[in-house]
Amino acid sequence: MQKKVMKRAVELARKMEGDWVARMALALRQAWKEAKQPKSVVYDVRHQPSGGREWVAEIVGRHPKYKLDRKFETPVERRWSSSGKTGRTYFELQEGRIYEINEPYRGRYFVKVENGEVVGITADAVLGSIA
Repeated sequence: MQKKVMKRAVELARKMEGDWVARMALALRQAWKEAKQPKSVVYDVRHQPSGGREWVAEIVGRHPKYKLDRKFETPVERRWSSSGKTGRTYFELQEGRIYEINEPYRGRYFVKVENGEVVGITADAVLGSIA
């Protein structure tokens, strides 16, 4: 991670003007600030009303009746056909969180975001990772 931060700092410093040491100090602060921010990924889910409703929910804990407690996410964007019968719905997923996704015709499945990529996980892994 430190190599990525240094590369980013040099990239930022080259765009600035003034003393190199001052530019690098400022660029390093900015690069570390960027590296510490949680990363997010935009994930698209197929939309087809005849197959059911598509949704994404963050798993936030256990639920006494339904096993998992969920917080449903609001779509970032919808790109549907003019008739609204087909298209894609886009959701923003945060790094390090677990999500359940319901996609028409594919069904429900679990994913998590690791290193900027969406990775599928099993239901048993989800139950094991929740306190």
